Amino acid sequence: MLTVIPRCLAAVAATALCATSAAVYAQGQPAAEADARWSVSGFGTLGAAWHDADDTQFRRSVDQRRGTRANELDFGIDSALGVQIHGALTPQWSVLAQAVMNQGRHGEWGPHLVWGFVKYVPNDWLELRAGRLVTDIYLDGDSRHVGYAYTAVRPYADVYGRLTYDNFDGLDATVQHALGDGLLRFKLFGGRTRGSVFLNDREHPVKVGRSFGATLDWIGPELSLKLSWGNMVTTRNDIYAPLRPVLQGVAEGAHALGDHRLAAQASTLASEIANSNRIGYLGAALAWERGPLSLQLMGTDMSMTVFPGFEGWGAGATAAYRMGRWKPYVTWSRSLLDPKDRPLDLDRPIPPELPPDLAGYPVAVGNLRGLYPTITGYTRHDQTTIGAGVRYDVVENVALKLQVDRIDAKRSSALLDDRGYVTGPRALTVFSATLDFVF
Repeated sequence: MLTVIPRCLAAVAATALCATSAAVYAQGQPAAEADARWSVSGFGTLGAAWHDADDTQFRRSVDQRRGTRANELDFGIDSALGVQIHGALTPQWSVLAQAVMNQGRHGEWGPHLVWGFVKYVPNDWLELRAGRLVTDIYLDGDSRHVGYAYTAVRPYADVYGRLTYDNFDGLDATVQHALGDGLLRFKLFGGRTRGSVFLNDREHPVKVGRSFGATLDWIGPELSLKLSWGNMVTTRNDIYAPLRPVLQGVAEGAHALGDHRLAAQASTLASEIANSNRIGYLGAALAWERGPLSLQLMGTDMSMTVFPGFEGWGAGATAAYRMGRWKPYVTWSRSLLDPKDRPLDLDRPIPPELPPDLAGYPVAVGNLRGLYPTITGYTRHDQTTIGAGVRYDVVENVALKLQVDRIDAKRSSALLDDRGYVTGPRALTVFSATLDFVF
């Protein structure tokens, strides 16, 4: 772990140095004459998790290759270390870079650049940023890796855990205006994104994707509200690639046998498995705090417009009550994602005698009977989590959290069995402890 810290710092420093040169050049000043103010900060989480369900791996996100196994104390899924460098170059120009080291997509520890951008603020109502940015869809989504920022041990795994493409390389623009006793902010963002999903012991990468969206926030002294819309278009759909030739073969065979209904169904489904995919998000959230009591509510709607046409939603809620340094809380979250009903009549009888050129048709139908529900079930999800815990602020900027979650999954793409495959019905109790800090 220690050996990768210099790489992490190097990534941050390189980004900051490049951004500094660009901003200073834009101001027409030599770097040596720039009145820049630099600061270094960071955050970290030391986490441990344990659960009691045999043949089950618990993951906080579908971009984690492995999770916590039954009756094993796992220190990987929640632990992280982040370093951030900020440079105020002029009153208008600044740069920021943030690198996070955590358990990577393949189970190894390594750093990755979360933030790395140049910011330009020409006046008090407009902000422009360019570089590596965070997809700002969910409430507190820009601090997803900062455990200290959350009351609970981790963001809702049922909601945040399904957002795998949490940063992009591009631009955003924010306008803001005082409204009532708060601040109204509207943001537009867009750029290129990459990421991976691990399902059924396979990595399904998105090598080239385009993300764009908008958010509307109102931040008041006690109440904060957020509306968000996001869209991602990818150029690869490897999950469903094996299904297309099988569907085409069945369509051709069914057409030759005069089964035009099945031929049309299989042909339509095959034509929808294209090289692009569109995922859309809609979200709404609120956070309220008055005295010792705090509440948080959020909900999201997600749709996939290309085969197999998934639709679903997620929701989460947290209530907490502070008593000195102690802050007990309860959480609830639920997510549901299912494919649209797409008929495929594979149970129709096959003639016992077939022409020689259709000898392989029964095998193709048999393969499709097994392959179609398996592949379309990769991202099928129906999971509910109820949790309770307590946060104790040990000293300033250090918090200890203890939490227990009960997870009921009718079908889950977040949980895996010991082979790395998505699971059927599962119920498990997860115990977690974290020490979160910022510096």
